[in-house]
Amino acid sequence: MAESFGIPHLKEYLTRMGLRLANVDLEQEIIELAFHGNHGQWRMIVGIQQSGEVRKLMLIAPHIAVVNKKKRLECLEALMAVNYRIAMGKFGIDLEDGEVRLEEAIPLAGGSITFEQFQLALGAMMQTVAMYHGLLPRIVYGNLSVLEALSTCELEFLQEVEGTEQHNSATIDEAALLSEKEEGTEPEIAAELDVNDVLAEISRMLEERKE
Repeated sequence: MAESFGIPHLKEYLTRMGLRLANVDLEQEIIELAFHGNHGQWRMIVGIQQSGEVRKLMLIAPHIAVVNKKKRLECLEALMAVNYRIAMGKFGIDLEDGEVRLEEAIPLAGGSITFEQFQLALGAMMQTVAMYHGLLPRIVYGNLSVLEALSTCELEFLQEVEGTEQHNSATIDEAALLSEKEEGTEPEIAAELDVNDVLAEISRMLEERKE
């Protein structure tokens, strides 16, 4: 009988992605990762949940922020706007203590998930946290409007990604541009950011640390 997909497989996937594990709980079937970004530390919990005959991959970033009475409606509006923007994951709020978390549940079709699918899902969640981790503080303490805070978070993230890419490829780009000029052709317009490039930059931008 084939071994059931579980924590050992997720450990292997995370190791292949170059990520260190802060904590592994085989009994609860969860793995905890700890990161340090520009806006402080945050965690990502990766786990398996059994619901009847269905097994789900759980991706949770808890305690992203806290929504209190100060500018509560603006914060809720901002989180709803982000949920509308992102393709994977959703921000939720604990009504008792105001905790904000990002989470996604993915049914394991056939009982498992491929490394490529897992990498894309986790990378998308990491990108969302990296981009919007400072959203609510900008509204509450920076006195920005919802749209201003959203735009600032997104622009700052893209500038960091593009800045790193430009630094790494400056020599290649200059050589290509000179070659095109010599051949008398117009340089091509830069393509949109490739999702794989963005996820690669996220891994470099985030310094992982054990709690």
